[in-house]
Amino acid sequence: MSGSPTTRLRFLGLLFWLAGGVVITFAWMGMAELAYVDGQMPYLVSGGAAGLALILVGSTLVISAAVLDAAEHGAQRTAELLKQAADEAADTQHHEASEAPGQEARADEKTEAKAV
Repeated sequence: MSGSPTTRLRFLGLLFWLAGGVVITFAWMGMAELAYVDGQMPYLVSGGAAGLALILVGSTLVISAAVLDAAEHGAQRTAELLKQAADEAADTQHHEASEAPGQEARADEKTEAKAV
């Protein structure tokens, strides 16, 4: 199976959800055949607990995929902002460096004018 890890996690989560639903359905079908409660309890306990466990595992996988997606998106956004900040800082330094010689010449002219 190819794709990103989060896609695989989502797919596995959905498979676990499906398996949990199937187990609960079979447990219910087995339980429905019996008319007495003492015979229904093993189906309820084993099938219901196993089905819920599978659904919980599937939910955990899907939520993990969502958290990983959010973390990846946040990391990409942070990298973009850092690159943008670095570019702006470099532009500012370049702009200040290109203005600096002219400002020094003007300052020298003002000093000479005051001295005269």
